Amino acid sequence: MKKRLLYVDCLRGFFIVYILWLHAFNAVVYNNNPQSIENANPWIFIILAPLVIIATWAPIFVMLSGTAHAYTMHQNLLKYKDTTRMTPELNRLLLGGLVNSFLLICYSFINMTFFHHRMPFNGRFYETLVTGFIWKGGFPDFSIDILFYTDALGNIGISLFFLHITLYALWRTGELFDRRYTFRILTAIALTLLFISPSIHHALDGVFYQAIQEERWGLAWLLKFLLGPLPNMAYGYLGAVFGIALSEQVKLSKIRGYGFGLGFSFVVLAGTLIWTYGLKPVEFAQSPLPFKIQLLDVGLILMLVAYLIGVMEYTTKDRREWWMRYTTVLRRISMVALTVFLLEGPVAVSLGRIYMWIIGSPSEFPKNPLYIIPFIMLILLFWHGVVKVWERFDFKYGAEWLSVQIVGWVKRKKSMRLDTAYTLYLKPELQGNKEE
Repeated sequence: MKKRLLYVDCLRGFFIVYILWLHAFNAVVYNNNPQSIENANPWIFIILAPLVIIATWAPIFVMLSGTAHAYTMHQNLLKYKDTTRMTPELNRLLLGGLVNSFLLICYSFINMTFFHHRMPFNGRFYETLVTGFIWKGGFPDFSIDILFYTDALGNIGISLFFLHITLYALWRTGELFDRRYTFRILTAIALTLLFISPSIHHALDGVFYQAIQEERWGLAWLLKFLLGPLPNMAYGYLGAVFGIALSEQVKLSKIRGYGFGLGFSFVVLAGTLIWTYGLKPVEFAQSPLPFKIQLLDVGLILMLVAYLIGVMEYTTKDRREWWMRYTTVLRRISMVALTVFLLEGPVAVSLGRIYMWIIGSPSEFPKNPLYIIPFIMLILLFWHGVVKVWERFDFKYGAEWLSVQIVGWVKRKKSMRLDTAYTLYLKPELQGNKEE
């Protein structure tokens, strides 16, 4: 039986919690207005630099999904290590991976149609149907243009699709279990995507936005799927390196050498670019992020992941149990991260409306920490309570539950993804390995 990757669950839960308060702060308190960043005191960004940097780490979800996908796929293909013969069972297994990525893309469209916060895109602000209705008190002026924005779910879905095809191709050619070759290919693809993305965006972003404005839908949809996941797709391929390394139980020293070495190189390069060209607070709100911030993000994330693998995966049984005991809250919300991501918009806006009415400021949220901090705590406590109660009902009827039903039907295999005994309260035989 496959070992559960504890650090993946913990990081996913942590960043979902981070999104809950960050989106509530940006979208409810400041209404997602970029001018609030331009007008803010630069010293605020200096003092709160770690929080500001982490706020740009949305691509970490692509990396964690790439790790989990590659880990699971590699483990499942071990029984086919010495053959490329297709069987009905293998066909269902490989199809299940594609269906999962397709479902994430569908959830992305649902999010951008109904649930996403008010947001700027293509020169104007857009509102989704449900969240916009709650915020305005009436039906918003919805435009199909917002569907061309690629949110985190779209990034993950498209990235996993291409990663799945890549891993399948490596298996078909017999190279997937040649560790060095596979790691080099995946890393080369990641670096290529990362470094050519600025040029691709520079050349095609204008064409993309013009195609939307002129309603040339065929070209617009093609460019959405080409430009949307760049450069975030690179994170998925880097995550796959960690997933396969963990599946093959590569020595921790090599995993950390890869993560720390590559990560430190990116941070140094990012620091050089920032020192040379400077860095303005408003750049942290740009989409896509400037290349120097992308380099800083991927470098820091690589080093963080390499560190956590050592302390959570390559550790003693007692130490792993300690991590399990003190990360239950994060891992619980991680189990339904997809559903929480979909619904956090309308929930935050609804609670914001009620909160503003109670404090006597129904038209505008006060920009005072004495009002903001209790509201953020309200959001976090609400979701903590919902998820804790939902656990008693086995997390049924959420987006994860629906995905498990559909993918399980395709694979004709029962999933343990929402089994709390396996995922949340890990059994003794699923504890981490201690490196020799």
